[in-house]
Amino acid sequence: MRYSPVYDTWTAICEKRAARPKDYEEGPRTAPGRDPHIHQPGCPFCEGNEYETPGEVDVLLSALPSRPIDESELDRYRRPNSSGWMIRAIPNRFPFLEEAPERLLQHFGPHTAAPNTGKQEVLVEVPFHKKRLAVLNEEEFQYLVHFCHRRLRQLQKEKKWRYVQFFKNQGPAAGASLEHLHSQIAALRFIPPSVKTEQTFLSDHRQQNGTCWHCEVLKYELAEKWRLVEETAYFTVFCPFASRFAGEIHIVPKRHVPCFVRSVREELDELANVLRRTLQKLEKTLSGCDFNLVLRTSPWTPTVSGMAADENFHWRLEICPRITRQAGFELGTGCFVNPIAPETMAAALFSGKRLL
Repeated sequence: MRYSPVYDTWTAICEKRAARPKDYEEGPRTAPGRDPHIHQPGCPFCEGNEYETPGEVDVLLSALPSRPIDESELDRYRRPNSSGWMIRAIPNRFPFLEEAPERLLQHFGPHTAAPNTGKQEVLVEVPFHKKRLAVLNEEEFQYLVHFCHRRLRQLQKEKKWRYVQFFKNQGPAAGASLEHLHSQIAALRFIPPSVKTEQTFLSDHRQQNGTCWHCEVLKYELAEKWRLVEETAYFTVFCPFASRFAGEIHIVPKRHVPCFVRSVREELDELANVLRRTLQKLEKTLSGCDFNLVLRTSPWTPTVSGMAADENFHWRLEICPRITRQAGFELGTGCFVNPIAPETMAAALFSGKRLL
C-alpha cells in the first residue's frame, strides 16, 4: 500500500491483478492509428456547424493579418460563429453549473444544499473531426496550451471564482459523450474538498519543514529515476509513487509556481511539446487507452487588491488512463487498486514498450 498525502488516499499496487480471468469484455477504447482530417455533418463541433452550438465567448482564428490586432477588430476578418477558426470557446450547452449572483447555503434539517452556481465552457480544440489528442502536430499543441492559458487568465480577471478547473475526457471510458476533440473549463465559487485537503497538507508541510512538498518530490524523483519519464529545462514528467490509476502520469513545472496562469511563455511553449510527447508515448504503451487530463492548480482567495493564489500550491497536469474501473472495494474504502506499478509504467514509457 502506498500513501498520497496531497489526496489523503491509499493505493494498493498489485500487478498480479492484471492476470485475473475475465468473463466480460473490456469497455470501448479509442483505437490508435490514423486519425484523418474529416468533416462530420452531424457533429456540432465541426467547422461549418457553428450554428449548432451556443455563441462563442472566445476564438483563435486560422487567418489573421501579420500585424498585431486588438480583439475588437476580429469581426472585420470573420463573422462571429462562422468558419475560419482553429479553436473555439463556447458555453456548455448542457451545463451542470449555472451562473448566479451568489452561492447561498440552504439547510433542510441535517442536510445542506446550495444552487449549482458556476460557469462552464467547452474548448473545441480543432475544426476537423479528430478523436485523439496525440495526433495533433506541434503547432496545434502550442495553440491549444496558450489558448487554455488565455481562458483561465480571463476567468481569473472576473474576480468571482474561487477555483477554475480545466479538464479533458478522451473516450467513453473517461466520460466523453462526443468524440470530436474538446476539453472543458468549470469555474466554481467555492474550493472543492480535495483541493482543500491538499491546501491543508501543503500549508502544514511548509510550516513544519520550510519547503514545498512537490518541490521535494521533484528532487527525489530526479535523483532516484525509478519513476522518471522525461526531464526538460522547465518540466519533470513522472509516474507518481502512489499512482491511483494504472499508467497515471504527472507533468510538473520545476519552478515553484502555484497557479497555471502565472506560467511564462517559455514554460507554455515547452509544456505543449512535453504534453504532446507524453501522450504519444502513452498511446503506444497502453494502446490508445481512454484517459482524463486534469489541471491541478491553486485556488483563489479574494483580497483588497484582487484574487490571490495560495503560494504553497504547485500546479501540475495529471494524466489518468482509464483502463480499469473502480469497484466495490474502492467505493467502500476510498482506496485505489492499481495493477501497473508506477515503476513498470515509467520504464515502459521511457523505452517504448507496449503493456496492453
